[in-house]
Amino acid sequence: MRPVRLQLEGFTSFRVPQEIDFSDLQLFMITGATGSGKTSMLDAVTLSLFGQVPRAGKHDLKELISLGASEAKVELDFQVGEIRYRVARRIPRRGSQMATLERLESGRFVPEVERSGVTAVNSRLVEILGLDYKSFTTAVLLPQGAFAQFLKGDVDARRQILIRLLDLERFKRAGERAREKAKELKLAAAMSQSLLETHYGDVTKAALEAIFKQARVADKTAGVVKTAYDKARAELAQREEVAARREGIGTIVSDLRKQRQDLKELASTWMTREAEESETRTAVDATRRELMAAQAERGRARDAWKAIVDETGSEDVLTKLDSDASLVKDAEKEIERLSDALQRNEANLRQARASRDRVAARLKAMDGARKDRADELKAAMDARRAAQENVGIAREADTLSRDLDKKRDELRGLNSRLAAAAADRDKAVQLREEREEHFEATEALHKATRLRAGLSPGDLCPVCGASVAELPPADRAIESELARGKSAVTLARANATQSEKRVSALESQLIAVKSVAEEINKRLSDLGRASALVEAERAADRLGKAETVAQEQLSEAEATVDALKLRVAGANEDIAGFEATRYSEQKTLEEVRGRMTRAMSRLKDALTEGFTEPVEDVIRARRHRLDEATTRRDAAEEASELAEAAYRAAMEQHNSMMRDLAVLDGSLSEQLALLTERRGNLTRVGVDLSPTIAIAETDNRSRKIQKLQGHIRTSCAAAVEAANRLEAKVIMMDSTIRERASSAGIDTSQVDAETATARLDDAARNARQIADRQKGEAGNLQERLEQKLEIQAGIEEKRATMGLYEKVGSELKTNRFIGFLLDESLEDLAVRASAELQMISGDQYSLAASDNNTFEVVDHSNADESRSVVTLSGGETFLASLALALGLAQGIADIAGKAAGARLEAMFIDEGFGSLDPDSRHEAVEALERLCDGERMVGLITHVPELSERIPDGFRVRRVKGLSVVDVR
Repeated sequence: MRPVRLQLEGFTSFRVPQEIDFSDLQLFMITGATGSGKTSMLDAVTLSLFGQVPRAGKHDLKELISLGASEAKVELDFQVGEIRYRVARRIPRRGSQMATLERLESGRFVPEVERSGVTAVNSRLVEILGLDYKSFTTAVLLPQGAFAQFLKGDVDARRQILIRLLDLERFKRAGERAREKAKELKLAAAMSQSLLETHYGDVTKAALEAIFKQARVADKTAGVVKTAYDKARAELAQREEVAARREGIGTIVSDLRKQRQDLKELASTWMTREAEESETRTAVDATRRELMAAQAERGRARDAWKAIVDETGSEDVLTKLDSDASLVKDAEKEIERLSDALQRNEANLRQARASRDRVAARLKAMDGARKDRADELKAAMDARRAAQENVGIAREADTLSRDLDKKRDELRGLNSRLAAAAADRDKAVQLREEREEHFEATEALHKATRLRAGLSPGDLCPVCGASVAELPPADRAIESELARGKSAVTLARANATQSEKRVSALESQLIAVKSVAEEINKRLSDLGRASALVEAERAADRLGKAETVAQEQLSEAEATVDALKLRVAGANEDIAGFEATRYSEQKTLEEVRGRMTRAMSRLKDALTEGFTEPVEDVIRARRHRLDEATTRRDAAEEASELAEAAYRAAMEQHNSMMRDLAVLDGSLSEQLALLTERRGNLTRVGVDLSPTIAIAETDNRSRKIQKLQGHIRTSCAAAVEAANRLEAKVIMMDSTIRERASSAGIDTSQVDAETATARLDDAARNARQIADRQKGEAGNLQERLEQKLEIQAGIEEKRATMGLYEKVGSELKTNRFIGFLLDESLEDLAVRASAELQMISGDQYSLAASDNNTFEVVDHSNADESRSVVTLSGGETFLASLALALGLAQGIADIAGKAAGARLEAMFIDEGFGSLDPDSRHEAVEALERLCDGERMVGLITHVPELSERIPDGFRVRRVKGLSVVDVR
């Protein structure tokens, strides 16, 4: 994992947004004064990746939100291999933490997890990084107060970190999977064996040969019955064909007899229709003569009406003349009314203009007074705002003073609790060491019993190397003593670890409270000497009242101005209304005069009689003459229409009679065609008939009907004779079919030929089913025999594979192969770290791994004395821990190979260089430079000036007005 870009806001002293770019850095420094926020930068990286920080744990994150901020926000872009990710988190003061994780793809970030929420993001980040929080803060981020945990910490915790870094969990998972697979194969083999015993016990080669013999006999019997059925079915088909011909002849005879009755009804209908047709022809001639007379009278009436229209004009013309006469009278009245209205409107317009000018003069004077009141209000508001700012500063100073007193009380309480917790921790560590020494002595005394606990029959003896055929008898008392000793050690270790955690948590809480107290104190210094809160509030209240009075005076002036503006606007609206009315009335007057002039002109042109008589009387006389001519014309039109309707009705009745006669002629033709078709059908089924029907075109309708009836009688007689011959043939064929069924063992004494054939078909199918069933049983038995052999082979294969899985599962237990890998990895890590330690300590110290997975330091300046790393001083511990971290970072890929769970591409070291002498410090920096040559990033936090001069790249954290700001060095 390599960080690329970090953004943070509202986090500890970083209240305002900050962006930190790591992309071009290798070895760099983070400098700044104490409490400026250097460690908070690294905490922000850890918070982004794991949702917690070393000094606050998981549950006190809200304490890290900047004073006065509602939430803390962090966002980190980081690189793993060739893939770039972005993780963002929000820590609100109220509510739960929120997190998102994205991946850069084709130039844009896309979601990396399907489910939202902190848990899903945390789980996916552990998969991507190959490190959990504990491993990260041990191998990548070395924070204050926890720098030497991997060197001196709990053995089990160290083993778990190495298992994660080396991805040794895969061997544990593989062993568990192998043991599960062995159990599955054992269960499968047992189930297969049970299946053979319960379902395949009767499957033998002798049983298979017997059932095959029965199947051959049944197949031969089915063939004989099938042959008899095929012959009977063919004969039945012939019989059905003959029966069908006989039934067809009967149907045709029935149709011919019905047709003869239809011909009788057709002859009767024909005579009635011919008499009715003669009557309708006479009616048509009479209505035609009446129609011609009515049409002549209509022509004369139309000519007379047209002559009158030419003299008087049409109805539309007379209507328009009436309209023009009325328009002239109405226009004269409207002109008189509009003239009076124009005179009244002109007087109103002069009065409205005078009133508007008076109000406008008063508005100008009041607007000047309003501007004076506005200037007075602005001055009062500025004074009140300055007073309120003084009140805010005084209130903040008062609140901060109370908060500082609370934090000081909290610090005193924490120091007291920390001292008590440290004492408890020392007691717990001492008890753990005593119990470990006692257990090691007991274990050494009973070494054989300890070796026996890890062995199984067939394992190699760790002493002589020979295969253990049988385990020596167990000493229950010794085993019980060892178990109690181990339980006591485990409990003591757990108590010591818990005590260490309590001390670490209290130390982290103490640091956080100190940081908050320093921020409060700094803010109080920035505020300087604030006015007394009561005095500031009184001044603000007094100036607020003055502002209220000024506001009221301005409001009164503005109200007066607004009222005058409304009156001016109302006067303008009245003037505009009067002017618009004057324009409208003048325009209307002109339009009325124009309409009257045009109407007078049309009347003079239309009335050739002149105006010697009133216009209305002239128009009324013309309309009377036109109405009389129109009445005569309409009466002639109506009479003509009635005569025409009578003629059409007579013609329709005559045509209907003609159509009926045509239908009867068509029916006769249909009867002839139908008889021809039926005689043809009789000929096709074997009836001997003359080939044609003797009917001539010259025969009348009655003669044609008589000849058709004669042909029907002869056709029926020949058809009945043929049907009798076919009936005899059917009886003979029935007898033959029943005899075939009887030969197959079927009783046919009370059944017909069709039933006998069906029973013969059933017998053939039954025989075939028996044969097929026996053949299928033989095939099934043969298939089951093959399955039995296949299951037996599968059982042997499962048992062989099961043995391999059991062996693999046994070897991959934690106390075997994985334990061996951990021991070897710690040895390799100790060798690499020892080389680094010798270089940075001037060949004074080296490291070695002990048998119980702990580290020892070898002091070459003191006769190569070996001692526990817990005896190292602060500076010596820093050098040893740094060497171990360098060895881990440089050698993780070589130790684990391609299976490494994480690539340690970055390392951050928080303080520790101040405890080194100049030579050791020089060697330590050279070691870090060598680490960066391998394309790794190393970031240092320190106050040592010479390191800042030697490592120019990095960042400077400084305080500006109580806030932390990051600059590039």
